[in-house]
Amino acid sequence: MLYSAKALLMKKVIEKKQRNQPFNYQAGESFSLKGDEDWTINNSYYFSAHGSDTSFYCRLGIRNIHSEVWFYYSDGKKRYSLKRMLFKQNCPLSIYKTNDTWHIQFDGQIEDEQGNIVDAKFDGEFASGEQPIDFFSNMPPIRTAKAMAFEKWNKQFFAEVQRNNQVHYEQTGSLHGTLVLNKESIKLSLPCVRDHSYGKRDWNYMNNHLWMMAVNEHSQLNFSMVSYPAMTMLEVGNFKAKDRPMAYILKADYDRSLIGNGVTPEEFAVTLKLTDKSNISVKATIENGEEYIFQDGQYRLIENIANFEIDGEKYRGIFEIGFNGDKSRWFNSIKERKLKS
Repeated sequence: MLYSAKALLMKKVIEKKQRNQPFNYQAGESFSLKGDEDWTINNSYYFSAHGSDTSFYCRLGIRNIHSEVWFYYSDGKKRYSLKRMLFKQNCPLSIYKTNDTWHIQFDGQIEDEQGNIVDAKFDGEFASGEQPIDFFSNMPPIRTAKAMAFEKWNKQFFAEVQRNNQVHYEQTGSLHGTLVLNKESIKLSLPCVRDHSYGKRDWNYMNNHLWMMAVNEHSQLNFSMVSYPAMTMLEVGNFKAKDRPMAYILKADYDRSLIGNGVTPEEFAVTLKLTDKSNISVKATIENGEEYIFQDGQYRLIENIANFEIDGEKYRGIFEIGFNGDKSRWFNSIKERKLKS
């Protein structure tokens, strides 16, 4: 079957699934591990907040065998981060919800750029009046349809797609809190994106990926690319600008070789075609990054802070990039020029 015919067929299948299985926000908010799942089942909370020169992020990935913890802060001059990632007990990061407010609490030791130990405490809240964006239900069906149409269809392919399914949604809002570094108190009040994902996540199943998230006081961009053995390249995203309704990404034009060589580019540019029929120009300038190694080196992720310019307007956020330890897996060894967006 031709690629275009496969894409059209799969688009109809996905549209039907979106109608019949709408995103259940309440189920997502109340999800928790039962205690008897295998180690690949993950419940991950991520908060990323940015100002003109300030950046803060934290992540709590809960599994039955351990918790994966990130904690990072930069004021534009100094940066601090948690160097230990895995905790089987005495986890320094706590994330929980009461009513419509998410609470973030941290109590532990982090390091500055020179390796000096710093006692850190954080007590913050995330609140939002915005609707969450689900990475399956809200994205244009044609994006996933084209990614699936690119692959060879057989029973094994469809079984693998189903087996590695997970729920993943995000929400824009604001983060307010107090960070204490060696008894120095710092007040934070920043635009923030909350990301929640749960279900099966084996880091070794990913070939490579890119995630760009940029915010300012009134707008937010999300663009992600992920490569799996069963799906060589899936690209989705959304853009919400001031005084404009939410728009979703239909097509991305950029040099994919820049994110398929195992390193973080110093600069990155992409033109995005949106569902509101507009095109936006995005340029990222990478500032610095923290490296996280998963599953004994099977996957390497670099969480980079970046400054963005979107159609001439300034943003700040995350340029996250990751690579499987087996470089022959990147984009399933398919040359970037042969990939179809």
